[in-house]
Amino acid sequence: MRSQRTALLACVLLCTAGCSRQSEYERLVERELAKGVTHNELFLGYELGMPRDSFYEHSWDLNRQGLVMQGPRNQSVQYEMDDDLPNSAKMFFYPDFYEDKIFQMRVRYLYDGWAPWNRGLSSDSLQMDVINLFRESYGDGFIEFERTREGFGENVHYVKVDGNRQIVVARQSDSEVTAVFTDLVAARKIEDKRKGRGDDV
Repeated sequence: MRSQRTALLACVLLCTAGCSRQSEYERLVERELAKGVTHNELFLGYELGMPRDSFYEHSWDLNRQGLVMQGPRNQSVQYEMDDDLPNSAKMFFYPDFYEDKIFQMRVRYLYDGWAPWNRGLSSDSLQMDVINLFRESYGDGFIEFERTREGFGENVHYVKVDGNRQIVVARQSDSEVTAVFTDLVAARKIEDKRKGRGDDV
């Protein structure tokens, strides 16, 4: 878990690290952070900054309502997306905490009917379906970035930054799409603390 958290944090902070010539992405982040606006809304009533205890209590409450369940190997929360996307899908999510509050939420999406021969349900289609869903929930403004230009992953990523909240959507495999919601203010505090101590958080 720690290595996953460190890798995700490194990906986020790689993008926000200073350099002599700011990239388009870095200019976007600086412009949004300068606004001082806070956007903590995630989904299903979860929020960035939610205390750890509140996350578990809220998950238990949603579970009692039959809305979520334990994910595979009890390592995530699972949500059945029957009406949110053009085809039935599963959503798996789990947060990273800093000072016992959510600073990052990692999410995976997978179409139930995906198979290697069913290209209509591949991650190419799923990524665009997730982006369209996110545009309804979080508004327009998703920008397409590629590794060669901005240092993200190997595939095309879609990025939206609203004040402190960053959303990155990417294809993870032929069948899976990931989304990472990050509080960039908290992420910078973590990086500053890590650099100050000279070790990993």
